[in-house]
Amino acid sequence: MMMQAFRNSLIAAVFLACLFSMPAAAEDDGAVVEVTVVKVYGSTSEYLEKIKGIIDVIMKHEPRAEVHIYQAAFAGTDYGKIHISTRYPSFAALAAANPKIVADPDHHRAIEELAAVEREILSHYMLRDKTPK
Repeated sequence: MMMQAFRNSLIAAVFLACLFSMPAAAEDDGAVVEVTVVKVYGSTSEYLEKIKGIIDVIMKHEPRAEVHIYQAAFAGTDYGKIHISTRYPSFAALAAANPKIVADPDHHRAIEELAAVEREILSHYMLRDKTPK
């Protein structure tokens, strides 16, 4: 469990380093989607209930964000994995909201509550909208 917490912290640190090292030109280049893939070993319904606290904090600091949670269905070995997508209107919106989100005491409480559910963060990445206009 301690190694998992270290791994999750490392993933978050790498993501934040990448986030703040992006060129300024990327700011107005369309929507950005942050995706986290989670394997829940405990109760999926408990995990989904507890993640509401994090969603509330995201919406408090960036009300234009759209959060969706999907569960892999017809996915072979990925069956049951949870995919959390948070769409921000732009990279600038994500960059402005992120420091506020991670500094919010409610975010820290929500993370602690999620720690009660046995799970593993499998991946965390960012997608940029490249849909042709």
